[in-house]
Amino acid sequence: MKKAYKIEIKPTEEQITKIHQTIGVSRFIYNFYIAHNKEVYEKEKKFISGMDFSKWLNNKYIPNHPDKAWIKEVSSKATKQAIMNGEKAFKKFFKGESGFPKFKKKKNQDVKAYFPKNNKTDWTIERHRVKVPTLGWIRLKEFGYIPVNAIVKSGTVSQKADRYFVSILVEEAIKVDNKPYSEGVGVDLGLKDFAICNNGLTKKNINKTKTVKKEEKKLKREQRKLSRKYESLKLRNKKEKGEATRQNIQKQIVKVQKLHQRLTDIRTDYINKTVNELIKQKPSFI
Repeated sequence: MKKAYKIEIKPTEEQITKIHQTIGVSRFIYNFYIAHNKEVYEKEKKFISGMDFSKWLNNKYIPNHPDKAWIKEVSSKATKQAIMNGEKAFKKFFKGESGFPKFKKKKNQDVKAYFPKNNKTDWTIERHRVKVPTLGWIRLKEFGYIPVNAIVKSGTVSQKADRYFVSILVEEAIKVDNKPYSEGVGVDLGLKDFAICNNGLTKKNINKTKTVKKEEKKLKREQRKLSRKYESLKLRNKKEKGEATRQNIQKQIVKVQKLHQRLTDIRTDYINKTVNELIKQKPSFI
C-alpha cells in the first residue's frame, strides 16, 4: 500500500540555496513550456508534448542560448518533472476538467522541487533525518513520524513562507484490522457549525473562534502595510532607494505568507482531528 507523508525539515544554508535554485528552475521551465506551447499553437495550430519540448529544450534552445546554461545546473530529472506537470495541466484543460494552465508565480510558492532517486542510498529515512538526493542528510523537525523501514518511491521539497517541507511517497505493508465496524454516521456540513453528526457529535466553526479571528485581524493589518509599500514604490523615484524598498517589500511578503500558513495550519489541524474522531468510531459508512 502506498502512503504519502509530509513533514517539516531544517536544511542548512547551503541546502536552502540548492532548494531555491531547483524550485526557481522548475518554475521557469513550467512557465516556459506553457508560453512556448501557446505561441506554437497560435502560429501552427499544434500541441507540443512534454517529451518533444524536452528534446527541443536540451538539443536546440539551451545550446543556442548560452545565457540559459543555468538550467543545466540542477537535476535534469527535476526539469523533466516540471515539463510533465505542465503537460498534465494541458491534458486536464483539453478534457474540460480545469481551465487553461496558469503561470506559476514566485510569491505564491506553489512549485515543488523534485529530487529523483538516483541510487539505493537516496531517500534513506532515519528517525531524525532524511537523505535527499543531491542535498544530503537533512534534519527532520518531527521525530518518528515517517516509518524508517518504509520503501520510498519518490519525494519532493517545497517552501511555505520561511519554512521547508519534504513530501514522500512510501510503500508500506497493509495492516489488517479485525475490529468490528459500527453503524454508519451521517454528517451535515454547515456554516453556523462546521459539522453536525447524527450520533450527537457537533463540531463548532473554527473560523468563529478567538484564535482565528485574531490571526485574520493580523493578516488584514499586514496586507494593508504591504499594499502601502507597493504604492510607495510606485511614487518613489526608482533611482533613489529603490533596492532598499524592494527588500522591505520582500520582508513584508514573508510576514503575510507566514500568517496565511498559520491560518491554513490551524484549519487543517482542526479538520484532521475531526476526521480522526469520526474514524475512531469505525463506522461502516459515512
